Amino acid sequence: MKRIYHIDPIYKSFVWAGRKLIDRFGIDTDLPNVGTIYCAIALPGELDNIVRETGEPLSAFYAAHRELFACPDEVFPVRMTITCNEGFQSYQLHPDDAYALAHEGCRGKVSGAVTLDDGEHVSTWLFGHKVASLEEFKDCVERRDWNRLFSTLEVHDGDFVHTPAGVIHGGNGAGAVSATFGTNGDITYRFFDNDRNDPARPLALDDVYACVHFPEVPFRAEPPHPVQVPGMKLITYHDVDGEYVALRMKVEGETSFGYDSFLFITCVAGAGSVGGTPIGLGETLLVPAGFGSFELQGDMDCIAISYHAKEA
Repeated sequence: MKRIYHIDPIYKSFVWAGRKLIDRFGIDTDLPNVGTIYCAIALPGELDNIVRETGEPLSAFYAAHRELFACPDEVFPVRMTITCNEGFQSYQLHPDDAYALAHEGCRGKVSGAVTLDDGEHVSTWLFGHKVASLEEFKDCVERRDWNRLFSTLEVHDGDFVHTPAGVIHGGNGAGAVSATFGTNGDITYRFFDNDRNDPARPLALDDVYACVHFPEVPFRAEPPHPVQVPGMKLITYHDVDGEYVALRMKVEGETSFGYDSFLFITCVAGAGSVGGTPIGLGETLLVPAGFGSFELQGDMDCIAISYHAKEA
């Protein structure tokens, strides 16, 4: 029988976080702050959403019910979060799959982010580097010469920024609430953390030096390209086989939607229903692969993630 599943969120406190997510999403928590809402992630023993209908962690649910995902990957492939960085995060990068599997026994991480609020704000991100060699990169890190090291990226509210593995980024957050999409990994290699000297946030200089690109890979901030269909504006931010599919659905009234793969859908504003199942602010639903066309109803803004495997 076709059914839609509820995915319970995970809330996590960070040293760079504040209370914006708590207030915006009405989160009932004893945590001092919330930096990230994990809407869909499956890292066993670490970060692993619970599927409400079965009580299983998402990683176990995926292993036991592969027919619901129609995905050949042995390990759950994607992650989706809502994040608000209100303080200094760190300067960091994420490894690719090959390096992470060899050194960490898990997938690496590619990801992308978009602010959830529309506006006219333009921010400047430290993103990528502009040095020519590893020796120069190391010298910049040792001297903390971030102006010589970092490239900058101008980002307008609503722009989507994809972060390939091995691209350095981070720093002071602007306090924007963002949706983030990516592969199902959580490995971060830091090379500067504002001298916190926190054992839970170690520096990993050798790993950074092994993973950074020379020359730097191309990147850019991509403005949204909404497609208007009856009752909904649909935005596709990213769709690359073997990485992730990132979508946004701004529903106004009623529309019909179908997709060939599974969909995790999170309501980030308003409320409504997905295939007849109510969805409220901050809630996430799983629409399995092969579900067919379903109705979206309400006045709501939703983010969604899916996946297409890379052809062998």
